[in-house]
Amino acid sequence: MKKDKIFIAGYNLSGFGGMETVFDNFHRLLSHNDNYDVLFVFFEDKFKNPDDRWIGEKKFVRIKSNIKNTKIRRFHFAYKFSKLISQHNPKHIISYDSLTCYISLWARRFSFKSTNIISWCHFTLHDMYKVEYILLADKHLAISSGIATQLYNMGVNQKNIYTVFNPVTPKLEVITREKNISFLYLGRINFNGQKNLKELFLSLSRINGDWSLNIVGSGDSQEIDKLKKLSILLKIENRIKWHGWQQNPWAYVRENIKNVTCLLLTSSYEGFPMVLCESISYGVYVISSDCQTGPADIIKNGVNGELYPLNDIGVLSNKLQCIIDGKQLPAHSIIKESIYEYYDDSYYNKIKKTLCAE
Repeated sequence: MKKDKIFIAGYNLSGFGGMETVFDNFHRLLSHNDNYDVLFVFFEDKFKNPDDRWIGEKKFVRIKSNIKNTKIRRFHFAYKFSKLISQHNPKHIISYDSLTCYISLWARRFSFKSTNIISWCHFTLHDMYKVEYILLADKHLAISSGIATQLYNMGVNQKNIYTVFNPVTPKLEVITREKNISFLYLGRINFNGQKNLKELFLSLSRINGDWSLNIVGSGDSQEIDKLKKLSILLKIENRIKWHGWQQNPWAYVRENIKNVTCLLLTSSYEGFPMVLCESISYGVYVISSDCQTGPADIIKNGVNGELYPLNDIGVLSNKLQCIIDGKQLPAHSIIKESIYEYYDDSYYNKIKKTLCAE
């Protein structure tokens, strides 16, 4: 049987974020469960030397341009992309950023094909560069209810919005917790910015009792230095262990950190934070800022975690203090079961419904 071809297209990825995790799961589900042939198409721009280790054996093409003028360069990308469309005749182009929706539209015109263009944005649409280009897509995958609402408020017909969330693979393993309080942060390291670790450090400096924080992830060296200096200023540096970037972070946590009381996320904004879902899939309780968008979809208060108002250091430190003081956390099995609607089978059914929709 002939396979339907799908392009997943967008600008270069850094190589070690949540989007790569989602794409890996998406590719696995579509490649193994049905007659789909997935090709990744990357446009080279900001990241000239991306880390492609996450791609593994997946098929991909990288489109480059030496044209310096950004507007002309986009048309050059579109022209080159149209050649790829003519060659493969994909049924769907799934564009994961706003500019690629624009490039895909022009590439479709240049190729004289009728390929569907589907937007698949992974962050809140507020303040997104050229967000209006998303409206050029035929259909839209929303990874959170917040993004679905934002699309609707932009004028997208509700029948063209498919809220699919992100895929999470159920885990047989459990990451245990012990009496010693061990907090975990896993992800990209920003002082302020999206990940907003300054807020986490300030909150931790207010709590009493024994605790430790393990940080698994990487970022700009200047950002890390600022956080280390802040930890010294706050006199919490001896409680923090920096583990750096890990190829398989959750395997690293299981094998090296072993026990986690709670995962913490203080982001200023998200799309659908996979680190929360992955943590919950291992039975680990989570505390997250109630930022736009995603955490409110994932966290069921007191069942698998808690939300606190973004930038409210007092509320966050109180929640952390309650855990240190012996708050009873739910059983691992209850935490795991709380996100059943995001597990692979449910996600795949939603995606298949979207791809088959006329």
